[in-house]
Amino acid sequence: MNAFQDLALNFVANALWQVALVVAVAAPADWFLRHRVPARQRHLLWVTALLLSVLLPCWSALPLEREPFRLTILQSPISSLSVETLVSPSASQTPTPATDSPSSWRQLPFGQIIVGLYLLFLLDRLHKLWRAWRLTSAIWQSALPVTSSEILQSALAHCRARLSVGEVVLFQSPSVTVPVTLGLRKPAIILPKPLLTETSTDLLHAALGHELTHIQRRDFAWNLLYEFLFLFISFHPAARRMKRRINETRELACDEVVSASLMEAQPYANALVKLARAASFPPHSTYSLSVNDADILEERVMKLLANQPSANSRRATALLSLALVVLALAGAGAAALPLNLRAEQPASNQTNIAVRFVGHWQGVVENNPNERNHELIFKLEGDKLVGSMRIADGEFKPLPSLKVSARDVSWKEKDPRRPKLVLVTQVRLISEDEILFEAINPFDYYGEETVLEVHPTTWTLKRQK
Repeated sequence: MNAFQDLALNFVANALWQVALVVAVAAPADWFLRHRVPARQRHLLWVTALLLSVLLPCWSALPLEREPFRLTILQSPISSLSVETLVSPSASQTPTPATDSPSSWRQLPFGQIIVGLYLLFLLDRLHKLWRAWRLTSAIWQSALPVTSSEILQSALAHCRARLSVGEVVLFQSPSVTVPVTLGLRKPAIILPKPLLTETSTDLLHAALGHELTHIQRRDFAWNLLYEFLFLFISFHPAARRMKRRINETRELACDEVVSASLMEAQPYANALVKLARAASFPPHSTYSLSVNDADILEERVMKLLANQPSANSRRATALLSLALVVLALAGAGAAALPLNLRAEQPASNQTNIAVRFVGHWQGVVENNPNERNHELIFKLEGDKLVGSMRIADGEFKPLPSLKVSARDVSWKEKDPRRPKLVLVTQVRLISEDEILFEAINPFDYYGEETVLEVHPTTWTLKRQK
């Protein structure tokens, strides 16, 4: 659970600044490209920004061997004591004064709180996606094939021929107020009932042409992928802006195709306005997984009426490439400077447990009082417990990596004469002033394939005042 908590905490912490950085780079680039490149290329810019916004926090949260900027979230007072204070036995046994109330809030598990809030947000977002899926399924279930309208079929055939789109089936449903496109392998167009009796050729060409362009671009399938990626960073306000720009540039890209291949910009803009008026009664709240008009009718109409000339293809590609390179460089910089947060645990964390072992311990083997004194010294380096053991008068050897559990400290080391032999030693806390040292010492060694004759060794060490 600790590994998952650290992963989620570092994902959230890195997403907070990395997503903001990506959007801060993508937004000016989009503004610069607005009147210089087609909307489909700006759409690609924002899709790239979405991918970076998810991949960068994932990469930064991975427990890889690197030296990132490290930070512990609001350490508790006991883990911020100096080494000298911790070594002192009197200090380690002295309870925290009751007057130290201002720092009591620091003992809260902020890492766990942040991860818990993030998981609750994900559950809420998953619930909304589930409701959207149910609404999409309800639209499918209420849809009926359209076979009786010759005007509709003729308009559909005309649009398919001009846009080079394959076979598409028309459906009608009372659950929609505007045309929508649904389906993965065989997308279909679902029309509102009022459109079945429409006789305006421009209106039908605008509605069907726009939805056929969505099918040609496979926007429904791509939108599902974008929703899945957006799920993990949807808590971020900048991510919501990024997702909105993806939706908007997708609609603008479809408008560009329709106005260039199917009908003139002026009648197409008029048809969009009429479709919007027809859809405004009654008001509908339709958050589904289908692609929609992104609520930017005014921007779409103004762009169509501006009648800007098509940008030079090579120039547009060069400008887009430049924007993507800048975005990639920003992403590379963000990936090189990941945050590495450590979730602060309650008072029972390893640091607070390790404090109880800090000190100078000394004792003799219980069954041999004439044995020389054995000495252990434990201290904290940062929040890590390290130790050393006396091997001769005035000579100590450092202990290998220490593993701290509830009441034990243990370590493994190889026998210097027999490298294949790994010795395990354990120190158990008996009281604040006494520890039990347990080890298994090999006495007789007959060869690599011969069982060792081993003897457990136990002695008690007492804290030196």
